[in-house]
Amino acid sequence: MKSMPNYKDGVKSLGVPIIPMGAFPGWYGTNVYFVDGTNGRDSYDGKSPTRAKKTIQAAITVAGSQDTIYIRTLAPDADASDPGQYAEDLTIAYAKHGLKIIGATPHLGPYAGPKIKNATATTLLDIFASAVVLENIQFNCTRNSGTYGLYLQGDAAGYTAKAGAVGLTMANCFIKNASASYGGIYINGGYGVTIHATEFQMCEKAIWIPGVVACNGHKIQNCDFKSNNGAAIAEHITIAAGLNVDIVIKDSTFGMATSFLSCGAGNTGIIANCQFEDLVATLANSTGKVKVPVGTMSVVGCTGGVGLAVIQSQA
Repeated sequence: MKSMPNYKDGVKSLGVPIIPMGAFPGWYGTNVYFVDGTNGRDSYDGKSPTRAKKTIQAAITVAGSQDTIYIRTLAPDADASDPGQYAEDLTIAYAKHGLKIIGATPHLGPYAGPKIKNATATTLLDIFASAVVLENIQFNCTRNSGTYGLYLQGDAAGYTAKAGAVGLTMANCFIKNASASYGGIYINGGYGVTIHATEFQMCEKAIWIPGVVACNGHKIQNCDFKSNNGAAIAEHITIAAGLNVDIVIKDSTFGMATSFLSCGAGNTGIIANCQFEDLVATLANSTGKVKVPVGTMSVVGCTGGVGLAVIQSQA
């Protein structure tokens, strides 16, 4: 009978690691950092909950490629409806490829996740690194300041210094109060961004793809674009004219808006299985509330608020 290999501390005697489920950060040799805005100090190393950093940027600064940061949710604010806010302007530098930032929360308030707000009238979160992961975080933008929410920086020269629009994954997040000028998420070029199960509330523009640098293969799925407390907002998603290809918007709901989404010339992709709340005129064309001219993105399986199918114009 063949003998079984010897194990010690989860490692074979031959030196081959045994990879338990959920242990990939340790297996890859990456670090885990903690942020606690109540009990933490930026002078701490941040490597345990009892020695957590106080600010998110302090943890980002010491973290390296593929590291993980957990942010503790603050106690509820005065009206007890939302957690308290981390008031910071954040930047993830180019070298921090694969950084993961995850909200740790006991589900305080109606929305889970720690809440981050601009400290000044500037971008709430600049992302220059590729393959960043954001999960279970609230972003409270400054709607009337004309500033960005999340800016995924891309570089037309080949992503040699700005690759924030490459491979980002955002899941189970919440974004509100974004301006119409810049949006809650501004995606400048790149490829392979996935925005999943994220809610946008009271955003005059939720997602803005400006077409300055061409995009490829971005995916927006299972998201909820809400109205402005029952009033129409300006436009949930804007994809400017350009050479953006294989853009996917699917399985999402859109609340009341002057325009639900618009797609400029030169773009391709698909809008599938979405619902547009107050849409009565169900023709997707260059002038309606679903501005998708013929020759651009396809519209498949979508419905208006009265349950009628949204038909793409062939004119």
